[in-house]
Amino acid sequence: MRAIIFQAAGFEFFGLQHLLPLILLVVLSFWLPVFARDRLSPQNQVWIARGLAIIISLGILSVAIFRLLINQFDWRENLPLDLCNLLALFLPVLFWNPHPRLVKLVYFLILGGTGQGIITPNCPEGFPHILYLSYWMVHCGLVLHIIYIVVVWRIYPRFVSILHSMVAMNIYAAVMFVLNYFMDSNYFYVMAKPITPSLLDYMGPWPWYILTGQPVAFVIFFLLWLPFFRRNSIPDAQMTEDTRPSINIDNAAV
Repeated sequence: MRAIIFQAAGFEFFGLQHLLPLILLVVLSFWLPVFARDRLSPQNQVWIARGLAIIISLGILSVAIFRLLINQFDWRENLPLDLCNLLALFLPVLFWNPHPRLVKLVYFLILGGTGQGIITPNCPEGFPHILYLSYWMVHCGLVLHIIYIVVVWRIYPRFVSILHSMVAMNIYAAVMFVLNYFMDSNYFYVMAKPITPSLLDYMGPWPWYILTGQPVAFVIFFLLWLPFFRRNSIPDAQMTEDTRPSINIDNAAV
């Protein structure tokens, strides 16, 4: 039990502690949404989505409580203001009854942003440290949750959703810049690069990596949209029940 709370074994990039969460995420991302869509009732589909959202949000809260209990909470570093943590914290509120437009917007932010946190994680603690467990539960959970919603309810992002996500991301970055300036913090890495290796290392020094990151983000979002290109090419008037993006959570939950 003490190891789960306090052990601080070093994390190794693409070592076993890195690969196992990735493998589990890939398996669940392929299996769970398809299984739920094809085998479960609408009511059960809804409660799986809501259950995932609650678990992910609790992962963020558990870290804050843990740090407070051991007197290691630094508001300049440990507030849930990074994009991944902020989305995770409010996931039950945002997606209790998810609106298709919100799903399309957040799809790119989660897979584009959280995906980077999975491939190049900023998590120095190793298994079974509580911060390690929380980090992977939150990051992998966000990816699994948005894929689940997109697949189960056939909510297909359109090309214009990329532009909406780019605007939302930049508004968020601007807000974080102001907060970081007054708080002497570095949320969303708009004041400095993370100390761990990341894609930002190839984009030049501060503040240039913020500008060069714009086309990189667009390319990543575009690649994430490509699986829906064929779906988007079907005119709405010609869409069948199998191809029409739809969601009816309120009725399903009754």
